[in-house]
Amino acid sequence: MKRFTKTSIALAVLLSLPVANLYAAEPLTAKESSHLVPLKEISVTGSYLQADNAAKDISRAADEAGAKYYHITAIESPANGTSSDRAIVYANIYQSNAPIAVQKDETTYNGVVSYNRSKALYYLPFEIVKFKGNYNNTSEITQAASKLAAEKNAYAFYIDSISSANASSQAEDIEVALYKQDAPIRDYIATNAIQGQDAYEISSEAFKHMIPFNTISFHGVFNNTAEISSAAQKHAIANGAHFYYVKEVSANPANTAQTVFVSLYK
Repeated sequence: MKRFTKTSIALAVLLSLPVANLYAAEPLTAKESSHLVPLKEISVTGSYLQADNAAKDISRAADEAGAKYYHITAIESPANGTSSDRAIVYANIYQSNAPIAVQKDETTYNGVVSYNRSKALYYLPFEIVKFKGNYNNTSEITQAASKLAAEKNAYAFYIDSISSANASSQAEDIEVALYKQDAPIRDYIATNAIQGQDAYEISSEAFKHMIPFNTISFHGVFNNTAEISSAAQKHAIANGAHFYYVKEVSANPANTAQTVFVSLYK
């Protein structure tokens, strides 16, 4: 009688499992993914007649990239559309299915509001103040910055940067933005931008003068410019941008994958 080792039994059990169980990445609906920031976009190529036919391959690719969820966004079909041709299916992948936080409670220090990054990017400060000192932690820096803001009668402040003053000492250079309560919106932000976002679309006029740190592209099927801008914003946030501009959108036939090119700014 043939004897089986524990290893061979475990391998046999693993091979007998359905393929879906081997890949942990799970699909999200369009609604579920609409409030999420993707880790990145991925694509797979194969003989797919429809985008959903690539779900197994997308799940595997997402899992290999360290993602837990994915949402298929578009398919780029071959010219004649036969099953023998190779189609490209695009998907956004996510590490979490928890919606991103847009609004955050305001915190005050020494009577001055501490703006979060999204508000600090949206409003124009009336002054940028720099100071230097030795601090043990960020709490001490925040206290020092808020006292300075209070002395200048600021409604709010935002610590824009913290850097070492020099290699020979422990002193740090601090840069703080100060805001009035009725601070104006930065003039290069698009007029349809809403305060509280983590990345803002800039105007076409600002695009002519600002220099991007990167240009990215992604794919999808969009019904209007609002959908394109919303998707671009999420990819901008995923790439660490504070501002973005939709530079170009490919003119594809209806219901086919469009390529969107986005300029990113700090």
